Amino acid sequence: MEDKKPAKDAPYFMIQSVDRTLMILQSFIDERRPLGVSEIARKLNLNKSVVHRLMLTLLSQGYLEQLKNTDKYMVGPKTFELGSVYTNSTSLVDEGKKVLIELVDRIGFTAHLAILEKDSVLYLVNVEPDHLKYLFGSVGQRRPVYYTALGKCLTAWLPEEKILKVMENCTFEKLTDNTITSLEAFLKELEQVRQVGFAVDNEEGSFGVRCFAAPIRNKDGDVVAAISASGYGVAEEKMNEIGITVKSLASQLSRRIGYFANP
Repeated sequence: MEDKKPAKDAPYFMIQSVDRTLMILQSFIDERRPLGVSEIARKLNLNKSVVHRLMLTLLSQGYLEQLKNTDKYMVGPKTFELGSVYTNSTSLVDEGKKVLIELVDRIGFTAHLAILEKDSVLYLVNVEPDHLKYLFGSVGQRRPVYYTALGKCLTAWLPEEKILKVMENCTFEKLTDNTITSLEAFLKELEQVRQVGFAVDNEEGSFGVRCFAAPIRNKDGDVVAAISASGYGVAEEKMNEIGITVKSLASQLSRRIGYFANP
């Protein structure tokens, strides 16, 4: 197999071996399971021996681990350390943890902090109702935009052309009777989100689960993240109250990272 040729418009500073190494790590992010050298080589259209050497380098530095008695590899402890540097060094995540704990205390639901990564919701922080412990059930995972309250918040304030770009490959799979199943309906939903300042997943992704999210703005007023609270069996008469609470704490987090609304 021939190596994939570098793109003609690749930046002049691109170092091929570094680019390929990062592509290998991205494969594990995409697949979220153990992978072998041959499998990654096929996936990336690279020479197997090249992939093998790069993976051995990652293995020697602790970024990969080989599963015992197999030819499969998985991410190693160094990748976790690298991720923890990010999550512990940004004011958004650091301040977000504090706000999520308060949100859990006030509502009693699981709380999340997430960002928009390309065309999906990427979860950064997850706080369970016991709030003394951060669990990793959602951290690092992705969810579609169209049926999540977080996704609605993260796209509602984008320019229309960017919203369309994010949604261009969305399949709008019907998961429940309430799931949004068309771009037209999704755009109409975003109008409502902008009007009230928070979004609701009204049992759209899973029966019995409702989720409430509100946007986080940076010092320039751009929506850079969102927080949410989700729970089972939420009474309809409580939905607006919960949404307003999430919105209030989201505004608090926005102020903590530098956003000040005009009087």
